[in-house]
Amino acid sequence: MRRQQKKQGQSLVEMALVLPILLVVMFGIIEFGWLVFAYSTLSQSVRNGAEVAAQLPPYEEWMDLAISPNRPEDYPGIDRDDCYNAVLQAMRSQLTIIGDGANNQTDIGSAVTISYPFGGDTRNLDDRGPIEISVAYPVNGITPLFALVGMEEGVTMRVTQRRSLENLGRDPTRPQGVACARDVAEWQELRRSSGEEEPTP
Repeated sequence: MRRQQKKQGQSLVEMALVLPILLVVMFGIIEFGWLVFAYSTLSQSVRNGAEVAAQLPPYEEWMDLAISPNRPEDYPGIDRDDCYNAVLQAMRSQLTIIGDGANNQTDIGSAVTISYPFGGDTRNLDDRGPIEISVAYPVNGITPLFALVGMEEGVTMRVTQRRSLENLGRDPTRPQGVACARDVAEWQELRRSSGEEEPTP
């Protein structure tokens, strides 16, 4: 009887020693698979955004207004431009359980940077850009492992894609054939011409 109790006690001690290691290994496998999935998803998302940006390239002047301390008070926000918003929508269409606020993840829109590596004056069909889409996206863990190793903020994944311009944001469905706004006045005019906003008396 004592021998049996001793074996049971020994088994419990062994389990107590081995279980944490098994859990760490299991969590590691889960997190590795999650990170591979997240990177693959982000890469495809950025690729989708770059393809749309090559067709509907936002003006550099419009994007600069978002960070300018002297931007007009009626600046509606960077994503209100149809071209910029089209890029974001193309990126979000690829995302499932990351990128849209689900699973405590960050919305992809706050992690996107659209730029012209050689300057905004290359937004023409002679130079053809290129236009660049970059994402620095914090991916949270789905197990306690990240917290155990001091990575409560997750891992920041960086993905960049470039494309040569194929179009300048021309949209034949619009009255003026233009989809992208250079500044607030042009954005307001585009909205009025498309019937989205009544003209100011």
